[in-house]
Amino acid sequence: MFVNYFQDLFKILAESFLFSFKKFKALMPYMWIMIIIQVISYMSILWSVSLFEQNLINIKNILVFIFALILYFVAMFFMYKKVLSFLALEQNEEEFSCLKTLKALLTLTIFNLIPVLVFILGIFASSFFFNLSKVFMRCVNIFSIVFYISMSLALVEIARQKANNFVAVLKSIKFFFKNIFYTLPLFLVVYVLAFVLKFIVLALVIYVFWHLKVLFVINNLNFLDSILSVLSIYFYAVLYLGVQLNLVKNLERK
Repeated sequence: MFVNYFQDLFKILAESFLFSFKKFKALMPYMWIMIIIQVISYMSILWSVSLFEQNLINIKNILVFIFALILYFVAMFFMYKKVLSFLALEQNEEEFSCLKTLKALLTLTIFNLIPVLVFILGIFASSFFFNLSKVFMRCVNIFSIVFYISMSLALVEIARQKANNFVAVLKSIKFFFKNIFYTLPLFLVVYVLAFVLKFIVLALVIYVFWHLKVLFVINNLNFLDSILSVLSIYFYAVLYLGVQLNLVKNLERK
């Protein structure tokens, strides 16, 4: 039984890596361009905010801030449009339009806000039960981690276009927990790889900007780390998406 289990895990992971090598050129150059645009835009936003904090508020700085903010969200939008269209085509569904992408992102945003609401409730509960504040915060952190990981199949389920987006996300969470002995270890592998890639990218950014004497980036390393943490799973998105597709394909046969 255990032998078969580990064989299945290895098979899905191997198929996902093979898939990622085959589809690399079709997805990753576009993804990296979108990621670079988002990182540059984010750094520009931070630069503008730092100027505002120094009371250096003028038309030029305001325009730079607005342009960088728009550019960031546009790049994020088209990155997800590409991801959803890629997943849809791989499942023999039609490509995502801008409107479909917008609806999908709004749904994902609503679900991503759930841990934020739980965090607010945790703060509220801590104000009444101060002695249990650490317990509440640990529970909130555990819930957030589990919740975000459980949504790892949301993109592939939305891309199938078999139900409205809200129902699709709920189905993906149900599928995740129903097959947790497969989904959890495989996505942990992907997230560990994403963390390693983020660390490498962050180290390269620090190295380059240190030599360019742009110490603003180094001084705001935590902010840069936050945006790279959000984008890290997409540094090698084709593997992340390949795991989703192969999990669904293999486990639905069982």
